[in-house]
Amino acid sequence: MRLQKLLEINSSDDHTLVSFYRKRITCSCLNEKYKEVKSIKKMGYCNNEKCPLPGGKVERSKMLYCTRCSVEYYCSRDCQETHWSDHREVCKKKAEENAKFEQEMRIRDQNSM
Repeated sequence: MRLQKLLEINSSDDHTLVSFYRKRITCSCLNEKYKEVKSIKKMGYCNNEKCPLPGGKVERSKMLYCTRCSVEYYCSRDCQETHWSDHREVCKKKAEENAKFEQEMRIRDQNSM
């Protein structure tokens, strides 16, 4: 599980929390609570520490992510650009890891045919 997801769960809205546990608990005990909270908008956190939004919280459906590494999420293009100098090296490493993994999966898939 990604660090971003764990952080969101740790201090998340009721919708995110109930959805998370509902998928992992096999009983139906959270079904009624889910009906109550499903209208609450899911919130996420902008990865730019200097984000101007209160607590860096933004509606998840409106978030942008780094298309190169798919790890960092932002509330806006401005926040993404502001954070780029801090994110650049991590992004490069993660993008290389992703490319290597995808290449290994393609080779494995070709060998299994």
